[in-house]
Formats: sequence, C-alpha cells, structure tokens
Amino acid sequence: MEIKLSDHFTCKRLLLFAAPTIGTVVIAITYDVIDGYFVSNFIGKTAFAAVNVIYPFQLMLSVVGYMFGTGGSALIAAQQGKGDEEGANRFFTMIVKFALMTGAVMALLGCLFLPEIGALIGATPEIMEYGLPYGRTLFLFLPVMIVGYAFQSLLITAERPQFGLYLSVANMLSNIIFDYLFIVVLEGGMVGAAIATGIGACLNGLVPMCYFARPNSSSLRFVSCGMEIKPLLGACYNGLSEMVEDMSTSLIFVFYNYQLLRLAGENGVAAFGVVIFVEGFFTAVFCGLALQANSIVGYHFGAANFTELKSLLKKGIMLNFGFGLLMFVLARFSAPVIAGLYVGYDAEVCAMAEEALQIYALAFILQGFNIYASAYFTGLNNGKISALIAFARTFLVQTAAIFLLPMLLGIAGLWLAQATAELVSALLAAALLYACRREYCGEG
Repeated sequence: MEIKLSDHFTCKRLLLFAAPTIGTVVIAITYDVIDGYFVSNFIGKTAFAAVNVIYPFQLMLSVVGYMFGTGGSALIAAQQGKGDEEGANRFFTMIVKFALMTGAVMALLGCLFLPEIGALIGATPEIMEYGLPYGRTLFLFLPVMIVGYAFQSLLITAERPQFGLYLSVANMLSNIIFDYLFIVVLEGGMVGAAIATGIGACLNGLVPMCYFARPNSSSLRFVSCGMEIKPLLGACYNGLSEMVEDMSTSLIFVFYNYQLLRLAGENGVAAFGVVIFVEGFFTAVFCGLALQANSIVGYHFGAANFTELKSLLKKGIMLNFGFGLLMFVLARFSAPVIAGLYVGYDAEVCAMAEEALQIYALAFILQGFNIYASAYFTGLNNGKISALIAFARTFLVQTAAIFLLPMLLGIAGLWLAQATAELVSALLAAALLYACRREYCGEG
C-alpha cells in the first residue's frame, strides 16, 4: 500500500506507515544487542561492563543526527505541505551536509577526551582497559553514524520508510557476520566489536547519500545550494527535543553507572546493561510512531489541516497506551529468559538483571505517550515545548530519582527511577497538550 504524507490516517494506516520505521528501530537496536552478546560471552563480563560505560558517550554524540533528522524533517515536510518542493530539497541537502561536518568535529573531540571522560565517572582501570580501544575505534565511524541517524527521519519525509528498513536488515546481517569474524574467529577483542558496528553504520549513512545524489522516485533529492544559517538553526532548534532526549538518556546512563559502581560494582553495571539492551526492543513501537509523527504532523501543520492534526493526536495516544500495556506485560514475564540469555553464566548477575527488568517494566506503560507528545510538538515546529517534555522526562526528574530513590529503597530505587520519571512527565505532557491546543485545533 502506497501511503503519502497528505493522506488521512486511521489507526491502521498509522501502523502501516510506521511499520517499516518500527522495524528499522528494532533492527538498529540489535546492533548493540549483538555486540553485547558477543562481547559478554566471548570476551567477558568486564568487557561487557566497559561497553555499557563507554557506549553512552558515543551515543550522546551520534544522536545529534536525530536533531538534524527530526527537526529537519518537520521543516522539510512543512515546505512540502506549502507546495514548495524546491525549498524542501534545498533544506534537505543543507541538513545532510551540516550533519556530516558536525560528525567529523565530534569524532575528533571524542577520541581526544575519552580517557578523561572515563575517569570522571569513576570507571576502574580494568574497565577502561577494554573501553578505550572500543570507544576510540567506534568514534572513527561517528560522522557516517550521525548522517545515518538523520536519515531515519529524512527517509520518512521522502516517503521511503521501507528503504530504511532494508538498510537496517543489511546492517544487522553485516554486524552479525563481522562480530563473529572479528571477535570469535580473528580474536580482535573490543576493536573488532567496534569495527563490526562501524561497518554496518556506513551502510545506513553512505547508501542513502548515494541514492539521493542520483535521480530517484522519492519526493526529495540533493540539489546544488549553499549553507543558509537561518533554516539550519531553525531545524536544529526544532529538533532539539530529540537531541536533548537522547543525549539526556546517554547522560542518565552515566549516572546509573556511577550509582551502580558505587552500590553493586561491575555486577550492577552488567545487570543494567541487560535492561538497556532489552528496553530498545520493547520501546521500538513508541520510537517508530514518534518518528513518523514528525513528518506527518509537520506536513498537515504546513497545510493548516487542523482536523487531521487533532485526529493524529487522538489516534497516536490510543496506540501508544495500548502498546505500553502490552510491553509492560511482556517484559514482566520474559525477564527470566532474557536475563539467562545474556548473563546466565553468572547466577548473581542473572538474578539482579531479572529483578531490574521486572521493576523497570513499569516505565513502559506511559513511555509511549510521553515520546509521542514530544514528537507531536516537534511536528508542530514548536521545539521549545517538545524539548521541555523531553528534558523533564529524560533528565530532570530521572536524575533526581536516580540519586534520591536509592536512599529510600536501595538498588531497587534505581530500577524504579525511569517509571517515576515517566509518571511525572506524563502529567506535564498532558497539561501542555491542553494549554497549547490552539496550535493543533486552530482555536482557543
């Protein structure tokens, strides 16, 4: 079924349009899951802990691509809604160029300051022995990774979400093959794991650039243009919420690791690693619905179609609540199996991971609503409100919970911190949706 941004979207049509993106997110998460499996089982739990300590810093930089992709998609889709195809192509080209240049600068900074960053959070010398070669190797691929993250949203705006799915499948297969080759066969250790991930990242970034550089059947293409500061800053500002959300999430991982190293040592970090790897699978639907909302809402906002905007909000909330309850139940009942798969070789870590996932699962109930609300405001080109919801959810409330709840509940307080943040943020998001209803209703 061919689906256009200009269509009327029922719940079924929203899911059909989001399905390739959901699949893309699920498969993208497997890159880390695959790395985690091979590192944990073939190098050891200290190496697995090192991945969980170092990876958030790499993620914190690479998710700048989400800022370019989501903010740029809303801007491009709004131009398409106004019928300005030339302007849409010009903005599209500038965003990809700027993302690539930004990635080169960040890769250099990451390589230079990784030892200081590791020392700052109290990572042990044993962990950094594994973490430094892994992180520095992965940073070499950062420019292409950032562009790849941007294309997750831009391909939706180009009405080619299935293209992203195909790339993710190829990336996953290459990651499995090269992880096995570099870690198991060649015994390349942490450098091998990073190279395997980096090779896959090249597919997500380079292949779309080649596609849009040539004549194609999508709604977008690269054109000759200079760098216009105002629209670039507008895209960055509008996509700030997604960058804030993902960067805050990465920084939150640092806080979790700091507390876990203090309360439970390497075992705690390894147990939390299982939770984080699994969370991505359970929240893929939320992320997929949010990513497609940026483009669809942006298009109808540009076309001033308030009836469709209200419908998109209502249906998006219904879908996210339904899937949230489903993910909660699945996570609770599958926790023993998942923990055994990753760290079954260590009974203490396995038991800790199982308990952590069962408590953490409460967060899934409201997580989809909060993610969708933030993405909806991004589509409305209201980056300020979108960033406020994202910042409260991923950083402000959760940071307080991470440091305060363990004082009352011990390590269980850490596993409950995410659910606490989702509850408070859901109340905030609901209030903001009501207060700003004029933007999507066209009336007070």
